[in-house]
Amino acid sequence: MKTSSFRHTYADISLRAIEENATSFKASLQTPECRLMAVVKGDGYGHGAVAAAKAALRGGATYLGVAILDEAIELREAGIDVPILVLGYTAPHALQEAIQHNITITV
Repeated sequence: MKTSSFRHTYADISLRAIEENATSFKASLQTPECRLMAVVKGDGYGHGAVAAAKAALRGGATYLGVAILDEAIELREAGIDVPILVLGYTAPHALQEAIQHNITITV
């Protein structure tokens, strides 16, 4: 089977646009008690989770969501200290690591 090397598809991601989108969403919240969670699972949907998270936080996000514990730990290791929620499954043997990194899991 022959594979093609002629793919010219790419994604041009603007961190400024991510920040501005977060700012816009934050401004649309109905009450001051509402919080904005930016979901950066899958490496920021393939665009760099740490950079996307930092842009969203600059724009007013106050929480981050990820798919798996490894993604949350990557954000912590990058110095991000806001609340992080793991949306996917976390195995019982990994709970201690989630606690050590101050990461919230779903049940």
